[in-house]
Amino acid sequence: MLLFIVVLSVVIMYASKQSIQEGVESAHDVTLQLLDSVIISSSQNPEWGDTHLVMKDYLEDLGRVRSNKIFLYDLQSNLLYKSPDSTYRKNETPPSWFIKFLAPAAMEEMRLIRFGRLIVRSDPIAAIKEAWAVMSQLFYITVIFIIFLNLIIYFLLGRWLQPMNPMMNALVSMGEGNFNVRLPRFKVPDFDLIAKNFNIMGNSLEKSIEENKRLGLIAQQTADAVMIHDQKRKITFWNKSAENIFGYKSIEIIGKNISILEPETSNQKANKIYQKLSNIIINYETQRKTKSGKLVDVSISRSPLVDPSSNKVVGDIVSMRDITEKIKAIQSEKELQQNRELTAIIQEHVEDERKSLARELHDELGQYVSAIKIFTQNIVNRSKGQDKVIEESASTVMSAANQIYDGMHNIIRKLRPGALDNLGLSETIHDFVNMSQEQYKGLKIDFDISGDINNLGEMININIYRIIQESMNNCIKHARASKVILNISRSAKNIKILFTDNGVGFNKETLKNSKQFGLVGIEERVKSLRGNFKLDSAPKKGTTLKIQIPLEGQEIYGKH
Repeated sequence: MLLFIVVLSVVIMYASKQSIQEGVESAHDVTLQLLDSVIISSSQNPEWGDTHLVMKDYLEDLGRVRSNKIFLYDLQSNLLYKSPDSTYRKNETPPSWFIKFLAPAAMEEMRLIRFGRLIVRSDPIAAIKEAWAVMSQLFYITVIFIIFLNLIIYFLLGRWLQPMNPMMNALVSMGEGNFNVRLPRFKVPDFDLIAKNFNIMGNSLEKSIEENKRLGLIAQQTADAVMIHDQKRKITFWNKSAENIFGYKSIEIIGKNISILEPETSNQKANKIYQKLSNIIINYETQRKTKSGKLVDVSISRSPLVDPSSNKVVGDIVSMRDITEKIKAIQSEKELQQNRELTAIIQEHVEDERKSLARELHDELGQYVSAIKIFTQNIVNRSKGQDKVIEESASTVMSAANQIYDGMHNIIRKLRPGALDNLGLSETIHDFVNMSQEQYKGLKIDFDISGDINNLGEMININIYRIIQESMNNCIKHARASKVILNISRSAKNIKILFTDNGVGFNKETLKNSKQFGLVGIEERVKSLRGNFKLDSAPKKGTTLKIQIPLEGQEIYGKH
């Protein structure tokens, strides 16, 4: 807008210059023609008197002629007449550069008359004052318009960016492990789309975590069913675990043939092998039938029961492990891995959304705020010493724009550390530690990096940064620590992170029942990178996190 106004002003000035030049030339020519006709008429009518006196009377009656100054001298060069000064826009005082730019080339004509000398000189000052008045009005209108426009933009941006607060709170809350946080609907379409995708992502993440817990419970193994049968395959011993697995009480099953557990559809060849005594069987997987007729997957191990006195086989000792849970656990482990991969994908999408939102804020909003600052600074510069109200108002707008700019950069830093893309992981962590140290003066941070931790790839970079960020947030919010030690080291095979504080600590057993998911989120990030996570803490003894992330097989050189 300012560029357009400058160009428009230049065009108007050039047009005014041309118009003034044409007007001055026309007025000069007309004036000369008028005076020439008076001179000729006076010469043709000598009874009027001397020409210089006739001209003097005529000029006094004529008064000022536009864009010209007229001087009349007698033969002794005494000034008989001089055009009066222009009273047009008497209070207007254009600057010298403006007058110099618009003033046309000076024109002066002399006429020798009887008993005198007449001089006509161009005088464009009145036209220049008029042009300056037009330019001044344009300037003031422009200043008022820019201020009004900035106020409207500031008001609209304030309304449009209101959803940013709940969005940032939701992101921070989810980063702290509160996965049930959701965003409301927004009127702005782009924000509403972000909120919709955020809620979908939150539902998926929360469901995945709950499913991971259930799968972990399913994966627990049960005790083996142990039984003994004699040579006729009659059951003589039946333990409690066998009751739990097959549903038969000891009093119901003792004395019954073990074939009661064999399903009618079982493999006959396998049954023959099983029925033959003294055959050692180790972890033979098959199915057995419960009291209710249900088939149970079991792993059978059998060894002969030898009478030590006669050294004869008198029966078999059979252990049956219910591998239903094992089979489910295998499947669950696969699903758990899939869910972890899904969690990693969701985390990747979260980071992509944060990165995209940070870029949009920086590229779009940053430009507008910078433009507001430039426009406001120009207004301050132009109004300084001329209009105190405008100057103070522009300074207020500048202060508000700076606050918006700083707030926007804080939001961008939380969404996505810009240094991670530009300077690498090492400088990003240094920047985060320095910022934390400045923000929390009572917390001393000993920080050390050994080895090159740059060029690890997007996935490792962002996860390590979020792990350190979440660890520091947990320490600041909960530990009440006065000192933190953060060591990061890289070897050829792995990266090790040690984070320890001297805070209040906590009982690790209570962590299982806690609704805080910060440490759970850190552990999930570590496991998504196939790393090891170890937590040591006790009341009044501080907290230590030991993390080891393997580099082999990771995407070291960037995202897939």
